[in-house]
Amino acid sequence: MLKRMMLTMTVIGLSLVLFAGSASAATMLKVAVVDLQGALNATSEGLAAKETLKKKHMAKQEQVDKMKAELDTMEEKIKSPVLSEEAQADLMEEYRQKKAQLIEYVTLAKEKEDRENQQLSARILEGLIKIAREIAGTDKYSIIFEKSGSGVVYFEDSMDITNRVVKIYNERYQAEEVQ
Repeated sequence: MLKRMMLTMTVIGLSLVLFAGSASAATMLKVAVVDLQGALNATSEGLAAKETLKKKHMAKQEQVDKMKAELDTMEEKIKSPVLSEEAQADLMEEYRQKKAQLIEYVTLAKEKEDRENQQLSARILEGLIKIAREIAGTDKYSIIFEKSGSGVVYFEDSMDITNRVVKIYNERYQAEEVQ
């Protein structure tokens, strides 16, 4: 959705530049760029969310490692020539069930992790976009391109408002947490 929105913005912006009709109309455009993904990763909230998700991932990875170790132990027991065929078959069935549980656990954990990441990212991105729009209104930008998804090959560093967006976001949302 974000890429489609950025592509649409790019097409509109380029259309304005290409079809402006005169050099004076084109020079009236004020253009900026913002790296939303970079901003997301640079906000205090984004960094904290990333750290929280990392800790949750590590805890789940520990559980996965324990489950794998248990499966490895069972696999060695299954190979034991001391076991009767019946005991070996029972152990093999238990092994299959535990392996299925491991696969299900990993699948559900990954889905939950992805969902949490998307929810956190979407909320932060909404705030970043809102701030970029506010800056556009305040500073009279005609268009702001998303740096990574817009197809912009070159821009002057002075056109990049990413750090400004991050600064305002951090000030605004830290202030809201304190209140």
